[in-house]
Amino acid sequence: MAVLEENKSYLSRKNERRYLLRDLVRCATCGGACTGHNSSRRGKKDHYYACNAAKTYNFGAASPHKGTFVRAEWLEELVWSDVRRLMEDPEEVLERLREQHDAADDAGELEARRKELAKRLAAKQAEKDRYVRAYAQGHISEEELEIYLAELKKQTDNVRVLLASIEVELSERRERTALSDTTHAWLLSLRHCLDEVEEDTSEGFEKRKQLVGLLVESISLGKSQQEGRAEVQITYRFGPPPAPDAESEDLSMSVVKNGSRS
Repeated sequence: MAVLEENKSYLSRKNERRYLLRDLVRCATCGGACTGHNSSRRGKKDHYYACNAAKTYNFGAASPHKGTFVRAEWLEELVWSDVRRLMEDPEEVLERLREQHDAADDAGELEARRKELAKRLAAKQAEKDRYVRAYAQGHISEEELEIYLAELKKQTDNVRVLLASIEVELSERRERTALSDTTHAWLLSLRHCLDEVEEDTSEGFEKRKQLVGLLVESISLGKSQQEGRAEVQITYRFGPPPAPDAESEDLSMSVVKNGSRS
């Protein structure tokens, strides 16, 4: 509701362009906000996303760098086309996410490591039992038993720490897999409202802005090495909106786009 009220207040301002990517665009050079700006030349009004530091630079004040700026229409169409693609065909994107996570923490390798550590832990317990029996049978003294058990406890604690770490990794991987499946269903459900969202109305704009806010975590605006063209990196987050005050983990993916600034 807070987002809707903010949008309504923003849209109510007369003669002010609505910027679809408001609060999402950051400068790749300094990390500062890239906000919407208007400029008029020869009676024609243009709209840009530009680093605030760059805007200061253009007015001749001291600035840490001369930042990148891009036409608002071009950047918004670039991002919205990508968002639309995600909703129309999420299977390919989610498969890439699964491959990334599988490469980072192979479940088979983790499970084999967990079994190995569990065997080592059981062996340490058996070793402790042998020391206790040796003491009971008079083969070692009480002082020797204390020394053996103290060293064995250190080794056992180390194994337990490693085993707990593996268990956490396996649990997190299972959670990511479940989240991936839930996200797939969520994106498919969003696809059914595309026609309504793309209407050329104030209501359609607000809904597009909400969808972009749900799917896009950040947009980094910089320059590529090729002829100084704009380079846009879109970082997505995937996952249904969490319940209020609930903790959640989002899958994420970054996509780099290049294009003309003009």
